[in-house]
Amino acid sequence: MSDEQKPTRKPHLSPSALEMYAKCGEQYRRRYIEKQIIPPGMAMLRGTGVHGGIETNMRQKIETYRDLPVADVIDAAVAKFDDELKAGFQLDQDESSRGKDVVIGDTRDLVATMAGVAGSDLCPKYQPTVIEQGVRIEIPTSTHDLFGVIDLADDKARIIDVKTSGKSKTQNDADGSVQLTVYSAMHQVLTGSPPAELVLETLVATKTPKLQTLVTKRGNADLVALGARIEATTYGIAKGVFAPAPAGAWWCGPKWCGYFHSCPFVNPGRSAQGD
Repeated sequence: MSDEQKPTRKPHLSPSALEMYAKCGEQYRRRYIEKQIIPPGMAMLRGTGVHGGIETNMRQKIETYRDLPVADVIDAAVAKFDDELKAGFQLDQDESSRGKDVVIGDTRDLVATMAGVAGSDLCPKYQPTVIEQGVRIEIPTSTHDLFGVIDLADDKARIIDVKTSGKSKTQNDADGSVQLTVYSAMHQVLTGSPPAELVLETLVATKTPKLQTLVTKRGNADLVALGARIEATTYGIAKGVFAPAPAGAWWCGPKWCGYFHSCPFVNPGRSAQGD
């Protein structure tokens, strides 16, 4: 079969894309329509590093049923952070004023500390069966399929989503998470049954980093609501509707959006000042 005859796969929506479109259609347009990829910030690189340490441990644990020494989890996390730095990054205004080397050093130290908490408190709780598993759900009636990557599923039919954050989450964060709803649907596609539980594990970057665990579940009504969200999102995309974030939204600022300074919906004076 020639390349011209091969069926092309539909575009897909990910959990992060669904959430981005809902928060700021303009950010979605820049990222997914215009393909304007911006370098990650330190908070994102911190999370990537910590995830790297956890993933290294869990991949070998599938076979060994034993956790790596905490020091090895830390080393893997720091190595992942340093590797990601090479691909490029951006600093916000406050970080720039502190100096690049200081910020990188402080973030590397925090990656090590948080990975240590993960190695001692999080990893021993789970015997993994699925690690970083991509799952595509085909939606014949939609212009887009659904695709996501499950961080971790264990031998008790639990899906575990690991986050890093500057503050603790609330139960509402877990109960209302679109990402966890998508993961529940994907678990059913993978295994034929819904997960027993969905667990939101958050490594919180407080003065002394800690692990916060929140448990939630999803039912059929949640999946129906997810379908409605996908339908509304794909309709908006097809019609070229990309509404900006609400005025005053906390996520509409230079610290949280790399498109802020070039956004047509931002006051140019405030944009120049970084307010």
